[in-house]
Amino acid sequence: MSPLIRCCLVLSLVLSAVDASTVHADEKLHAVFVIGTPHYSPQTTLPSLAKQLEQAGFRTSVVSFTKNPEKNPAGLPGLEVLKTADVAVFYLRFLTLPDEQLKYITDFLESGRPVVGFRTSSHAFAYPDNHPNAKWNNGFGAKVLAAPYKIHLQGTTRVVVNAPAAQHPILTGVKLTEPVTAAGSLYLASPAESASVLLGGIGKSKRTGTVTNPFGTHELQAEMTQPVAWTWTNEWGGRTFMTSLGHPKTFQNRTFVRLFLNGIIWASGKDVPRRLKVRPIGGDDRKDAGNPKHHGWPLLGA
Repeated sequence: MSPLIRCCLVLSLVLSAVDASTVHADEKLHAVFVIGTPHYSPQTTLPSLAKQLEQAGFRTSVVSFTKNPEKNPAGLPGLEVLKTADVAVFYLRFLTLPDEQLKYITDFLESGRPVVGFRTSSHAFAYPDNHPNAKWNNGFGAKVLAAPYKIHLQGTTRVVVNAPAAQHPILTGVKLTEPVTAAGSLYLASPAESASVLLGGIGKSKRTGTVTNPFGTHELQAEMTQPVAWTWTNEWGGRTFMTSLGHPKTFQNRTFVRLFLNGIIWASGKDVPRRLKVRPIGGDDRKDAGNPKHHGWPLLGA
């Protein structure tokens, strides 16, 4: 082979490698938001959160509903979009999805891709006890998000930083030098020992002493402190961010919107930026949240 031909071949290979690298660098990670409950109205908040995430360099899809998926035998159509998701953001509650829909979720989980969970996702499913999928009733919270649901208290929650986690990337730009009140009652949660707690919450209970509910027996005090945000690596190796926050009024606080965006960015494996444009979600922003034209992508589901 002549030196000229050899030189041309080497140059061609170098240019091909540069071109492939550029295409890969320009690809946007695909975040899929799965809204599977009307409880706490995530269908009015998460689409706006998705829109802000797009400004951080993601492309997004939203799977939502027109009929309450907790009661709709048709479940939550549109979950096939999880096949192309790089990270999934779940806000679910007490679902009994048809097998073929559940499989889109379990396939995603078992692939080891990143997961973000909001509030009621700790009790995402409610299959009958004798159903083959009943293992997910407790299992989604325990195996996917590090903590199954137990019980919740009453009133609001005062949110504080867990001091050892103060420098965690998810807390970049999250202004919590003093306790901040979040709407929504405190959930009792005992994340797995391998989880890293970022934020704690202080809440009050009207009931004290031993209380039993369908999720177990609990010892309640008049005031309790529990984790409200943590990270974990789940059973399938998926990077996980979970928060028991998620009341619609919480999204009206810029601090918590920044927390939620950071959690998704971190879970996806991207560096959390020091500067990020963040807007409170509420008012007119929430009124337009369900309008696909407002966001530039089709709203999946039915």
